[in-house]
Amino acid sequence: MASIESISTISKVFSRLGDNTGSVVPMFAKDITSSGLTSYTYFKDGGKMDGAEKAIEEFGTTVIWLGGIPLIKKIFNKTAYKKAGLNPDIDAKRLFTKGGKATASTLEYACEKAKSLGSEFSEQANILAKTVNNKVGAKNLAVSKFVLSTAAIGLALCGLITFKQKRTEKKVEEQIIEKQMKKNALENALHKDAVYKQFKGLAGEKSLSFKGLNSIASLFMTNPVANTALVDGVIVTTRLKQARKGEKLEVGLREACQLAFIYGLAKPLQTGLEFVSKKILKKPIGLNYAALDSEILKQAIVEEKTQKGSSKLLKQAKEIINITGENEKNAAVKFAKESASNKAAKKMVDFIFNKENSNIGEILKRNGAIGTFKTKEGVEQLSLLSNISPDKVRKTCEHTVEIIESATEKTNLAKYLKQTKFIKGAAIAANILISAILMGYAQPKLNLAMRKKLNNGDNTNPAIKNIENEVHKKLLFEGKVKA
Repeated sequence: MASIESISTISKVFSRLGDNTGSVVPMFAKDITSSGLTSYTYFKDGGKMDGAEKAIEEFGTTVIWLGGIPLIKKIFNKTAYKKAGLNPDIDAKRLFTKGGKATASTLEYACEKAKSLGSEFSEQANILAKTVNNKVGAKNLAVSKFVLSTAAIGLALCGLITFKQKRTEKKVEEQIIEKQMKKNALENALHKDAVYKQFKGLAGEKSLSFKGLNSIASLFMTNPVANTALVDGVIVTTRLKQARKGEKLEVGLREACQLAFIYGLAKPLQTGLEFVSKKILKKPIGLNYAALDSEILKQAIVEEKTQKGSSKLLKQAKEIINITGENEKNAAVKFAKESASNKAAKKMVDFIFNKENSNIGEILKRNGAIGTFKTKEGVEQLSLLSNISPDKVRKTCEHTVEIIESATEKTNLAKYLKQTKFIKGAAIAANILISAILMGYAQPKLNLAMRKKLNNGDNTNPAIKNIENEVHKKLLFEGKVKA
């Protein structure tokens, strides 16, 4: 397939924000928004120290998680892969798929397919051939990159949490010492005061107590604080392991909410918003923003509206739906199903990479169903380096058919497409905001309410209170404060 249409910046942004199946962009958007809300909530309701801890860990973890992994992988790509003479862009699914040339998702099949497409795809063919010849090395590099980046994130997060906790201990110690100094200064001033001397003379007779002065001094200091949480795997384990006494329940709840709204519920929430748009607003928005914004889609709708059955894109989408559905017609025997599915997958790839079907290739590319490859000459092609999922391809084609057939029934096409893109953008924003608010506001509020219930109305972080007690005992022992 030759060069393909470029995508505008706004379409790229909205498409990545709306991709809840593999892109880190919506995760980053939800995470950064929820981190801000979380920090604000704890600053407001938990106190300065609690808010500071949350801000350090929330934003620090975001940087480590979403910035650290890509950086480590990029360095690994520039060093280890370059030294081995292999391309890091080969999809790991192709490396670890069994079946050799027989299976459509294997590296060997992709290599043979690239060679069959002629000189135009020679660059991809050469990359795939080198990887086929050193498949063991490519697998080892892929595994090493994953292990290294994961381990580095765990170590970095351990360092961040340790820094946060040490910082809190230092701040608590400074506050206790400062509180003692203010108390001493106040007592010294009172000792010199004439009124105080008069009261002092009566104290022996009436046993007057000035313990109230301690509470006055305590007004100069407030000691709230907090702990933390964030995202997946190593991060969850590390945070739970390093959680201090009194905050493990909070950390566990926070991590559960993060995993639910960043991973588990992201796609169902998106599907729900798409269902509402389709059924209630009568606007199918299953395609990515970039696909909805495609000139090829607009042209296809105009063609179909002018004369039913004339849209090439619609025909191509329906053809792929038929191809990918062929295996469903076979008997319910595992081998027969696998064989039919593989045959259909190969037929699907042949169809997509046929130059005559560039229209559907453009939509598949824009919808993220197929990756792209840029040659040394700067030509963007559909990629055989990436794994091609028949399910994603089929879904894209089904959504394409929906939007074309729906749009052809409308009188004002321009208005309809404009509204459809607006609703798609609004659905993407709603998905991010709903998740971020539930993670960054509702969940912290729940934790603070639990604190109050468990600590007789006190919403101060119990872990910080424990630190205050321990630091106070240490300073008493060292003679830096009085009992």
